[in-house]
Amino acid sequence: MKHYLCYIMILIASTCVGGCQGDKELTPTVVEKPTWELDLKENDPEPKWEEEVPASGVFQFSMTGTIRLSEFLEAYADDSDEISAFIGKECRGMVKSQMYEGERLFFLYIRGNASETQKVTLKYYSAKNKKLYVCNELFEFEQNGSYGKLSEPMVPPFEEVGKYPEVMTVTVALNVQLPFEPRFSDQLAAFVGDECRGVGTLVEADGKQLSQFDIRGRKGETAPVYFLYYSQQTSGIYKADETFLFTNKGVQGTKENPFVLSWQPVINQ
Repeated sequence: MKHYLCYIMILIASTCVGGCQGDKELTPTVVEKPTWELDLKENDPEPKWEEEVPASGVFQFSMTGTIRLSEFLEAYADDSDEISAFIGKECRGMVKSQMYEGERLFFLYIRGNASETQKVTLKYYSAKNKKLYVCNELFEFEQNGSYGKLSEPMVPPFEEVGKYPEVMTVTVALNVQLPFEPRFSDQLAAFVGDECRGVGTLVEADGKQLSQFDIRGRKGETAPVYFLYYSQQTSGIYKADETFLFTNKGVQGTKENPFVLSWQPVINQ
């Protein structure tokens, strides 16, 4: 976050650059290579579900859950992550993840009675993000039933209750005339305010190099999205002139018609 605040202060200080410098060619302030990434960390305490799991024989029946994380959350997964099942306020089962044929799965054993009237709530604790994700009353308890199977694990929508539950997709291209020479070690990131909301992935279409983003947002957010580019050649940061508003499930640019970005150097006065 310190990196982001520093760059925002630089951006503010450079707003008069065009008028102050006239036609003089501008070069960015030399900086260390930044670490831009989506920060999902929060401060939820680690749960102690293993102390709450009911002893054998307390409940009459059981069902199983075969669960995997969404592709988005899997990128932040850890071997110590846990998923638990609750009915009401009672923990009815918990398990840590395990790798099965290259896939991270949670094999959950859920206990209950035939007379259960409340649905099963799933809770997922991400050790890396220090975040507790909760999907309330997701499915019915069913004697000898199953929530997912090995051939088709269920993917609970945990990210919908996370820090950035909304997402839009963006495809961008760099302007033909650039103030730097692009290199594979460069970085391109999308920001809202002082927060990095996504990092571009390079793709190729019709011989052109593009960057694709999943840009994450908060619920109801309509703030402008802007882009910063770090050039390894100049060791400087550039800000795109173009912006757009964040829109949940929105699409900005495609491979056939990408959103084109032009750049101005960020200068620390």
